[in-house]
Amino acid sequence: MFNKILMSKLVVLSCIVGFLVSTHANANYTKRSDKWEASFKILNTQSTDIDGQNGSQTSMKSDFGWGFTLGYNLNPHILLNFDFSASTPSYKATLVDSEDGSKHEINHKMDLLDSQFNVVYNVFTSQFTPYIQAGVGWSFVDSNIAKGPPNSICWWDPWWGYVCDSYQNTYNDERFSYNVAVGFRYELDNSLFFRASYKQSIIDFSNSDDASIGSYHFEIGSIF
Repeated sequence: MFNKILMSKLVVLSCIVGFLVSTHANANYTKRSDKWEASFKILNTQSTDIDGQNGSQTSMKSDFGWGFTLGYNLNPHILLNFDFSASTPSYKATLVDSEDGSKHEINHKMDLLDSQFNVVYNVFTSQFTPYIQAGVGWSFVDSNIAKGPPNSICWWDPWWGYVCDSYQNTYNDERFSYNVAVGFRYELDNSLFFRASYKQSIIDFSNSDDASIGSYHFEIGSIF
């Protein structure tokens, strides 16, 4: 039984590899070498749980976001790019009382911003190619939970005169993060391109487990 399952998987894998090789052999070659490119993307972050100290936990829900990339193709295979993405997922925070250990829940929305510098390797030199990606950068997470009472600030504005406004500090953090991704890329003859990928990002938190956040990305961009 095991041999049959293994054989069927090998057949499927061989068909996929054969299809990609055949597609590559018949495809037009890319013109992306030594050129810049930029893209706009929509993304969907997946739900995840982040365990904290003494039983505390953050459960982040799936959410849609947006982003952009700017990069330079060193050659047909290697792309260096900057990748920014933003989303506002809902979350449930489980707080643990330090006195009696009782638990309390807070439902809110966080701001999640990612800035990454990536190395992208395109497998083929054709207009259609699978690719892999790895990168490092930083992530900014804002809980949107007030850290203290509101503060006020006033100033002289050249247009509006004397203006006062209020603001409120929130619990937020900026941490080191890194990512890996796999996907497919397709270029049109008019220099437009499309990319679809799955990305796994790791945020290095100091007072809880690292956050491992998966996300799906769809991009439309231009080579110039």
